[in-house]
Amino acid sequence: MVELIEFLRNPSSFPHHPPHVEIRQTHASVLAIAPPFVYKVKKRVNLGFLDFTLLEERKRNCERELELNSRFCSGIYIAVLPIAMKDGQLLFGTEGELVDYALQMKQLPDGYFLNQLLQAGKVTLGMLGAVLGILKDFYEKYSSESSIAHYGNLGKIREAVEENIATLEQHTGIAVHPASLEAIRHYFQRFFQDNQGLFSKRVEEQRIQDCHGDLHLEHIHIRKDKVCIYDCIEFNDSFRYIDVASDIAFLAMDFDHHDRPDLSKYVTTRMAELLHDPDMLLLVDFYKCYRACVRAKVECIKASEQEVSVVEREASREEAKSYVSLALQYALFGSGPAVLIVCGRSGCGKTTLAESLAKLLNWKCVSSDVLRKETAGLPLYQRSDPKIRQSLYSLPITDKVYQTLLEETLTRVKGLQGVVIDATFGLAKHRDLFGQALAKARVPYYFLEMKTSEAVMKKRLAVRNIIKQVVSDARLEDFNLLRSIYQEPDELPSEHLFKINADAGVEVTLARVLKKLSTTLLL
Repeated sequence: MVELIEFLRNPSSFPHHPPHVEIRQTHASVLAIAPPFVYKVKKRVNLGFLDFTLLEERKRNCERELELNSRFCSGIYIAVLPIAMKDGQLLFGTEGELVDYALQMKQLPDGYFLNQLLQAGKVTLGMLGAVLGILKDFYEKYSSESSIAHYGNLGKIREAVEENIATLEQHTGIAVHPASLEAIRHYFQRFFQDNQGLFSKRVEEQRIQDCHGDLHLEHIHIRKDKVCIYDCIEFNDSFRYIDVASDIAFLAMDFDHHDRPDLSKYVTTRMAELLHDPDMLLLVDFYKCYRACVRAKVECIKASEQEVSVVEREASREEAKSYVSLALQYALFGSGPAVLIVCGRSGCGKTTLAESLAKLLNWKCVSSDVLRKETAGLPLYQRSDPKIRQSLYSLPITDKVYQTLLEETLTRVKGLQGVVIDATFGLAKHRDLFGQALAKARVPYYFLEMKTSEAVMKKRLAVRNIIKQVVSDARLEDFNLLRSIYQEPDELPSEHLFKINADAGVEVTLARVLKKLSTTLLL
């Protein structure tokens, strides 16, 4: 593969002698951008769901890619070109021994791919409407056939989901947190169990079609009102013979991934209207979760390929983590925002847990300790003087801190973003403040009270005199006072309060939290 990449990297290898060549790699292909063309060569890999180890398979898949993509974007895909070895040198053509094939395409102008337009703030609902209109016409033209309907059977969909989970399991500890994966797995199992009739109905209504299969932002190009949708799945028909809800969910998920949940919602609701398919909305979160897992799997595979540069491998690992975070959000809370309030007595481990939970979900962690000190203009990691603490932790100041916490929380959920809050919430009135406001905003919220023995709390408070990176001013000497003023959250409804054993380390506690959420929120 190294020799082939070097051949493609050399401008003199190409008949038109481009001024320069840029090489990009995916998990399954090498792309040579040689203006005004792009050449795509399949890697000689067997990833289970695709097998390009044989020359004939690489040729067949190049031809298949050209044929299938003409359905969406005619004129972009040009030809399948042979690559031969002659006298120890690679060359385009049939002279010598045929060793590979390249799919030749016209290069689409840079800056007009949907992910680039989004980053530049140029995406409009009109643009998306045009994309969805093309997809609507496509789905109606290439309607379901009896030969592919069985791909919508529950067993087939379960098989695809389990294959993704199995691959991600191989990467736990590097790009995938095992507790996240277990919560995602549990979500899929419950969804299958509770929605067997819905999957059967989709088959009966002929919603299983020959779709695109890889419909994300980078595969949509919009320039001068011309929309080009390209690079559909060719290597595995079962990835393309899918529910139209799965196809659209991929695009919606990618908008979520790019922090535009508003556009994600527009895509799904508008397409459901265009296709007269209200049941699509019942499946969107399921398929978004599935699609996020697919992208995480792809990035994990790329991160493990040695021919890919170290920088690219690290970037793929980070992307994989981001997609797993998104899948976890869908599994626990669906597409909407939610608020997790990590609370409890000082020394219970709430800050460590809140930060870890926020990292797994890729959410903002808002801390009362940080907010209190930043508002007062005090250094975060320096314990305040006794006189300052007396004022800093007075009830009027504390009330203001919780009010500000609430305002920031409401701002984020209004933007359809989830939040993790790290605060004691030791007074019932502060819990009631949040409960009423979030209920009014119709945002799901859950108090996670960390429970641990007093011996553990005392030990953790004592250690704070040694550890420098501690924002909280609470110390062991404050233990009795803090215990006396803490009001147990007994007034909270059981559906909004989860008590978590936090005696163990953060990883164990994190696993307990995700298990509690995944097994309770779906009931």
